[in-house]
Amino acid sequence: MSSASEAGSRPATSAGAAASHSGFLRATFEDPLSALPETAQKLLLAAKEIIATDGFGALTLNSVSLASGENKAMIAYYFGNKAGLVAAVLESVIHDEYIASKDRMKDVDPGRRTQRLVEEMRRVDAATEEFRVFFELLPHVLRDETLRRRIALLYTWYWSVKLEWLGVASPSSALEDPELLGLAQILSAVIDGLAIQTAIDPEIDLTNPYRIFHRMLECSLSAFPDGKIRDGGTTTGAHSRQ
Repeated sequence: MSSASEAGSRPATSAGAAASHSGFLRATFEDPLSALPETAQKLLLAAKEIIATDGFGALTLNSVSLASGENKAMIAYYFGNKAGLVAAVLESVIHDEYIASKDRMKDVDPGRRTQRLVEEMRRVDAATEEFRVFFELLPHVLRDETLRRRIALLYTWYWSVKLEWLGVASPSSALEDPELLGLAQILSAVIDGLAIQTAIDPEIDLTNPYRIFHRMLECSLSAFPDGKIRDGGTTTGAHSRQ
């Protein structure tokens, strides 16, 4: 069981990071969860399992301490309080799936990029337990202004990852382009919407909707002006459908 001797390993926050309910906040969404101290990881995983299995109402400092095998004081040390723990759980949901996807999409053949992008969307959608946690937290997030602002920042990061999948150069800056922003938002909406349907019916087959969406995506990309996406590494138009 951990103690306060882990003080030297507590992750620092960046000056530009958004305010949280506690002093704990990862400096950047680009950091994998494995970068956190082991105790913090165990607490987060325990909290997520409790929420996924028994719902938000079952999440207490005592239940997290018991499930993780860590002293309850360590929750306060890393996350400040329950609200801080919830904020950290929110950030951790499907986070590592996105980090891994960025690596898989590097140096993808331009002619296969849209197909690979759809495959990555399906990989994210397959994280059913993670989405169950997200959907359980969402009503509480919408009633909490701090959490709502934090998830808005998180979605901005999600959108930049989608543009990175497409091979867009400087995806964060590219979000200033209304058309690229809209495209990234639609990609996120497809993932979220199909994840909701899967949560309702775990037996649902997403093969057909994603097959149809792949066609729609290629048609949409072909309508973008030359260079807007192609210069970032994605081939649009007839060549991408060969």
